[in-house]
Amino acid sequence: MRHLRSALAAFRGRAEDLPPVFEAACRDIVEDLGVSSGSVWFFDEGDGQAIECAALYDARDARVLRGTKLREADSAPYFDALRRERRVVADDAMTHPATACLKNYLLQRDVRSLLDHVVSTGGRAVAVLCCEQGGRKRLWSDPDAAYLEQMAIMLGVAFDLHIETRRRG
Repeated sequence: MRHLRSALAAFRGRAEDLPPVFEAACRDIVEDLGVSSGSVWFFDEGDGQAIECAALYDARDARVLRGTKLREADSAPYFDALRRERRVVADDAMTHPATACLKNYLLQRDVRSLLDHVVSTGGRAVAVLCCEQGGRKRLWSDPDAAYLEQMAIMLGVAFDLHIETRRRG
């Protein structure tokens, strides 16, 4: 988690400080877990009926992507699982009940396995932290899931600081 620790040390709670924190978390996920990509997705502030990618670091071509949007109307089982379980562990993302609905996204990105965890602040889900394994399936371990949960907690703290900074104006 060295990238995230460094980014958090420089973080002052301002909105413009958040993108480097997201990118650092994504790079750490890729390096620490040895996965194809790591990403941070925000729930829509209004109704939470969609998530939008704030940062996705893809190790296969060493670039950061943004902007992809997934809507609950097209992926209800995935959103239901996130709300119910707070995480999704899909060793085979194409056949897993919660992620098979993401087929177009999975095929486009050559994703075989997904490990996702909700990021919360103030008891409310604000984002999803994602690990993607492309090219081949991956059997996610308990330590993998624990790592991602810890990363989600750290991002939740960053969001809390951001909200408090905005409140103080």
